[in-house]
Amino acid sequence: MVETKHLALFKDIDPAVKAIDALRDLGIPDKDMSIISGVPYSDRMLGRPMSWTVVPKLAAAGFLLGLVIGLLFNLGTPLQYPIHVGGMPLVSIPTSLILTFEFSMLGLLAFTFLGVIWESAFPSFGPKEYRPEISDGQIAVVFTCPPEVHTQAHETLAALGAQWMHRMEEVEL
Repeated sequence: MVETKHLALFKDIDPAVKAIDALRDLGIPDKDMSIISGVPYSDRMLGRPMSWTVVPKLAAAGFLLGLVIGLLFNLGTPLQYPIHVGGMPLVSIPTSLILTFEFSMLGLLAFTFLGVIWESAFPSFGPKEYRPEISDGQIAVVFTCPPEVHTQAHETLAALGAQWMHRMEEVEL
């Protein structure tokens, strides 16, 4: 099946949000739409489903790994090589808490950093279209639609105030 990719430019956020709703009404799913803007609008402002990232899960995994390593250093080493010094406890709780906290935070920070690198450094397979008007404050709605909806989508977006519309390319599915 061959679908076509289109780009429509809007001067303001309100017509762009209405265009997204109109495209949904035409049967175009959210995964086939993308918004490009010079201003970082939130998903809620655009009426789109919230986009999720894997970074919090990686951060939690890093925290737990750091916690386990911290506990192994603080509890495992004195139990593996016990040295009794003048009536002091084998494992001192106050110093163990500090080291365990530091290892936990080190794991959290390292995994968060790696997660951000993972999500930003690898290529994204989303739309890579751009128009210079986007830097001037306009909002681009990029969408992929089947040929039978093509004309209706263009007419609907023109009625909603699209400043510029263009058929980008054909996408083979």
